[in-house]
Amino acid sequence: MKIAAITAMPEEFNAVSRTLGTGAAMQLAGLKAVRCRTAGHDIILLESGMGFDNAARAAEALIREEKPDLLISVGFCGGIAPELNVGDVVVAQRIVIAAGSGIEEVPVLFSAAGQAFVAHQAGARVFGGTFAGTPVITSKERLAAMLPAGSPFPVVEMESAAIATIAVGSGIPLLALRAVSDPAGEELGFSLDEFCDARMRIRPHRVLLTILRKPRIIPQLIRLARNSRVAAHSLTAAMEQLLPLL
Repeated sequence: MKIAAITAMPEEFNAVSRTLGTGAAMQLAGLKAVRCRTAGHDIILLESGMGFDNAARAAEALIREEKPDLLISVGFCGGIAPELNVGDVVVAQRIVIAAGSGIEEVPVLFSAAGQAFVAHQAGARVFGGTFAGTPVITSKERLAAMLPAGSPFPVVEMESAAIATIAVGSGIPLLALRAVSDPAGEELGFSLDEFCDARMRIRPHRVLLTILRKPRIIPQLIRLARNSRVAAHSLTAAMEQLLPLL
């Protein structure tokens, strides 16, 4: 099978690439990528950058250039469900776009391997859940109020819904898998777009300026960095167990 996996950030890319063994570094559509052969599959892993637009462009480029049999959206997320802890892994059973005051469901063709993976993890901190995709940074509290009651283990992130939309348009199945890097009880005292340029790429000078304006966020940044290392470890372990099921 030919598989295309998309991450948004370098930390996510590195966590996944550790599971793939030796690969050939490359660029696709100007984006960092690696190609390898793992578990009997031809896999290309690509770092798209954060946000809807970057993820959609990456998915379109992969489909156009590689014609994959399966798309995987993989990385970190924020927990909306209070039951989710840092490092927990959530596999999408439902993907929605939360924009304005409404919710739109993406009619995704999910890979059966995702549910098989969840079923194989009985007793582990792995859950099937709802992915809420947001075109702009949105608080977890607001998203929790927007989602239908009973949505299983909801999380928030900014890429899977865009990738899912492209996958639906191309008739390609999707598997979306995320590790929690910030739990429901922690609302960040800053918005990631304060750190980013117009293309949602983190710029060191913008990070520094934000810290100078809001020095109170320094402990939160330290905690988020620590949590991201936990999430990266979970992501690597999850991918190692997922690949043989594909």
